[in-house]
Amino acid sequence: MQRLPPQWVAEHAENLPFDCRLVMPNGSSWPVRLLNIASGCYLCVGWADFRRGNNICHGEILTFTLVDGGIFHVKRYKSGTGCPPRSDLARQYLVNPSFFPSSILVHVSNHVPNICILELDEEDLDDEIYNPDIDSSDDHAPSDVETESAEDSEYDGERGALDDDAYPTWTLKLTTSNIRRTIEIPADFWNVHASAAPQQNMVHFLVDGKTWRVFLKHSKGRIWVKHGWRRFKEANALFPGVRCHFKLVDAQDIQFYVWFNRP
Repeated sequence: MQRLPPQWVAEHAENLPFDCRLVMPNGSSWPVRLLNIASGCYLCVGWADFRRGNNICHGEILTFTLVDGGIFHVKRYKSGTGCPPRSDLARQYLVNPSFFPSSILVHVSNHVPNICILELDEEDLDDEIYNPDIDSSDDHAPSDVETESAEDSEYDGERGALDDDAYPTWTLKLTTSNIRRTIEIPADFWNVHASAAPQQNMVHFLVDGKTWRVFLKHSKGRIWVKHGWRRFKEANALFPGVRCHFKLVDAQDIQFYVWFNRP
């Protein structure tokens, strides 16, 4: 995910739609979804595809110009030269030649003030990812007690989500066994919402702008966190009784936005 600057969001993003689109000068168009949460406003589903498809590198500067409801015209400037890559400028005026009769940057700066500027560093590209120490991990398989405590995990398979927004969500009230061992992801939730993802053994938990990469184990119809749970629970000071909410904000990279209700 990519967070948008809070000041820009406060001034221009109040009425942005859920589904947005990023348009490069060469005419290529990329759908993304906007996520408004407590820690900020993010470009989530589709952002990773946009980044990889355009080979975005750290140190580059991107300008996002809001030209219509949910439509951003994006320009990129290389870190070494300060110029757009030649590939970005190919077929430049196919975007909309009548709207941009001269230099896109000059024209937009003079007439469309809704410009958001981002300078990407390595942390932006890696989403501030925290990796588990696999070699020394003390993560465990879930105990048989976990199956009996499934009533503490909430997921409505008929509705596909607990929340009323477009993101499927499941919740878990942590038990002593969860803290000592690990957690399970409801198999029904996974089969419906995440089974089509290309990577089935790795997910990301996003909390207040930080990202934890955790690894999963699939066995006998059950799915649990095999590596990474210890670091995640310690960093977020989790204990029995805390209710964790897992909102699936990207079903391709399998990213969950996680928040907590503490007793």
